Amino acid sequence: MLNHDPVLSDEEFAIFRQFIFREAGIDLPAGKRSLVQSRLSKRIRHLGLDSYSAYWQMLRKPTAHAERQRAINLLSTNETYFFREPQHFHWLEQEVQHLRDIRPGTVRVWSAACSTGEEPYTIAMVLAETLGMNGNWRIYATDINTKVLAIAKRAVYSVDRARRTPPHFWQKYFLRGRDEYEGMVRVMPELARRVDFSNLNLLHCNKFHQGEFDIVFLRNVLIYFNEATKLEVLSNLCTRMKGGGHLLIGHSESLHKLALPLTQEEPSRYRLDASHIRGGVK
Repeated sequence: MLNHDPVLSDEEFAIFRQFIFREAGIDLPAGKRSLVQSRLSKRIRHLGLDSYSAYWQMLRKPTAHAERQRAINLLSTNETYFFREPQHFHWLEQEVQHLRDIRPGTVRVWSAACSTGEEPYTIAMVLAETLGMNGNWRIYATDINTKVLAIAKRAVYSVDRARRTPPHFWQKYFLRGRDEYEGMVRVMPELARRVDFSNLNLLHCNKFHQGEFDIVFLRNVLIYFNEATKLEVLSNLCTRMKGGGHLLIGHSESLHKLALPLTQEEPSRYRLDASHIRGGVK
C-alpha cells in the first residue's frame, strides 16, 4: 500500500472529466480538480496503485464494468434530505387530489434522480396521506449511482436527514431506532414497499421501460449538465410523461431557451404540452 496519495495532474483531471461526462453527462467545472482527487484517492490507495493514470488504465479494460460503475458512484454528487424544497410537496398534495377528482386510473410519479431515497419516500408520504396507503398510485425511483440506491432500499436514515419532516408525517411514517440504531429512523416498511427503485443512466432513458408519468421530479441534477446534455435528457424524459403532466426541477435550475414542449407554470414547475406525441412506452 502507498504511504501517501498521488497528485492528480491536469492531464489526468481532463481524462476523468471526459470519463464522467461521457458516462453520466456530468460536466465538471475546471475548478473541481481537488474534488475528483479526494473522491478517487481512497479507491486508488485501496487498489495499491501509484497514480491516477494507472487507475484510468484499469477503467479502460473491457471487463472493468464493475470498477467503472464504482468510479461513477464516487464522482456523482448526492446530497438530499426529506421534504427538501417543501413548496413542491405542498403543490404535489393539491395536484394528486385534482388528478383523483378529474379521472380514474393510477397516479404515476417518477423520481428520476432519487439519490439515497429521501425524495421518493417524501413523495410516498404525500401520496399515502392524500390517496391512502393502499391507494391507486405508483412511484418509480431511479439513479445512476448503485451505492446510493442500496442506501435508499435500506430506508434507514439519520434523524438529521429527517429534521424537516412535519410532525404528523414523522409520527405516522417513521420508526425510531433504538440501541445501536439510536439517532436513526426507518421508513415504515409498508410505505417503503410502495417505491420501486432501479438503476438508470438518464442518458439512456430508452432503457427505462416505464412511462405515462403524471409527475416527474428531476431536481438539482440539471446543474451538472451542459446545455446540449440538458436538452437530450429532457427531450427523452418528456417521452415518458403524459400530455399535460408536470416536471419539477430544482429552484436554482432553469430551462431557459431550451426547445422543449414544456410550458413554465412556476419558476421550478413545467407542464408538458398536451398535444406532445409521446414515445412508445405505455
